[in-house]
Amino acid sequence: MRSPIGEGRERLLQALFDEFGENGPGANLSMRQVAERLGVHHTLLTYHFGSRPGLLRAVLSEARRRDNLVIAAAGDELGFEALCRAIWNFYSDPAHEDRIRAFFHLVGLAVYEHDVFHEFVADLDDLAHILEAAALRDGATPAQAEQQSIIATSCLRGLLLQRLLTPTAEIGAAAERFITSLGAFTGESRSS
Repeated sequence: MRSPIGEGRERLLQALFDEFGENGPGANLSMRQVAERLGVHHTLLTYHFGSRPGLLRAVLSEARRRDNLVIAAAGDELGFEALCRAIWNFYSDPAHEDRIRAFFHLVGLAVYEHDVFHEFVADLDDLAHILEAAALRDGATPAQAEQQSIIATSCLRGLLLQRLLTPTAEIGAAAERFITSLGAFTGESRSS
């Protein structure tokens, strides 16, 4: 008896994580090479993921979902500024560099093919919602919390992109300066 389509896709996704880790298959591997490493026919990958970007999108979306669970669990105890620092430290870790490169690759594709990457783009707000909840805990109004989370998410992603393009110590210092400046937007400044 054949398994339902979603179940087969989930098994393949888990096999991708088992074989390639959270960063997914490297950019230099074709769908055929990925399938070969998994011990499946490449048409099975095409059936479940559509294309190389579709496969990468599925792996990165699942990795981001897992990351957000970890970040959200830690975030329940952290204020807005501390949560931003934890997010920066997590994603700026060199162990995540390949995944960050793949993320920006997919974001670039999404700019040109928004319909194809609609789900991927929609999931980008998950991190902003986690930050928004932290800002609310710090005493921000709902409108302030939403704005703060948009600013923080956009700036942290911009700093990560800059770090990929020009990896210098100044990027880390700029990130720390930005994160420290967030205190002006949080309850720390409203209570003084």
